[in-house]
Amino acid sequence: MLLPQKKPFSALFLVLAGCMCSVGVQAQEDEGEYELLASHWMHAGPTEPFSGRMWSPWSFQDRVEELGRVGFTGIGLFQDDIAYVLKNEAEGETRTERLEWMKEQLEKNGITTVELEFLVSWMYPEGHPKREAEQEIRDLLLEAGKVLEARHLKVGNIFGVEAPVEQLKETFADMCADTKQAGMKLGMEIMPPDPNSRTLEQALEWIGDDPECGIYLDTWHVNNIDTITYEDIAALEPGDVAGVELDDGFVPEPELADVFNEIGSPGFIERTVNLRRIPGDGNFDVVGFIKAVRASGYDGPWGNEILSEEYRRLPKEIAYRRVFDATSKHMEEALK
Repeated sequence: MLLPQKKPFSALFLVLAGCMCSVGVQAQEDEGEYELLASHWMHAGPTEPFSGRMWSPWSFQDRVEELGRVGFTGIGLFQDDIAYVLKNEAEGETRTERLEWMKEQLEKNGITTVELEFLVSWMYPEGHPKREAEQEIRDLLLEAGKVLEARHLKVGNIFGVEAPVEQLKETFADMCADTKQAGMKLGMEIMPPDPNSRTLEQALEWIGDDPECGIYLDTWHVNNIDTITYEDIAALEPGDVAGVELDDGFVPEPELADVFNEIGSPGFIERTVNLRRIPGDGNFDVVGFIKAVRASGYDGPWGNEILSEEYRRLPKEIAYRRVFDATSKHMEEALK
């Protein structure tokens, strides 16, 4: 069981880190023009993304309480973390009752928007072994969506499965129908390994025009796909974008491009999992990305997917405030 942090000790850390400010919190409350969502990897702490333990060692209650104190009103939940909380922390006899316990913790701390993730085998036709192997996770996320009244579910093609357009249309439509029945939107995350989404136009061909099921954009991914530009994003129609995540990173020097940009290479994986930083801690044009997304007509929450080894070492009292304040600063700059 995790012991609660002593308030004076936490406060001292915050002062030393230069984080004792509430500018971002006040801006969000006063302007009411944007909502910040703490994505799973941002609030999970010392995990091992895609290589080991992917659920948080910090209690769900402690995380939600701290996120609420900082000012976040949205949270992202990953299937491994949900399953761990349901088994080890949540109260209730049935899975539904334990999910209701999670919802109660969110509501008590002002967390009103929920994101769920992450399915990777949705593109296979019904009856395919890989789709069937993921069915248990799909069922968990769909039930969680209903009980938690989640806003959206995020899916993607992280393993770079190439599929015919007609198959993608059918399987994405199936996924869309399932999420809508659970009361959620569906977001298809555009990412470098996906051969079916090299351009937004290519992705939209099979995603379709259902306003409840669309593209999910991440600053890091967009900056690592040379066939997608901010101008392309700005040209999207209202309803095309289902969700967004903000983060920062580094564009490699030209002489190192082959080392760090080749999909699947150690350098690319390192950048993906350990160098996806807080807005302002890299050289991406995060403000320009926000402006482009807003130009598309998107008016939903703004996630923060921070995948950084350095960030994962921080206490949550420092980490959460740092992300909230940095993201608020970028949002306010983009809104000018």
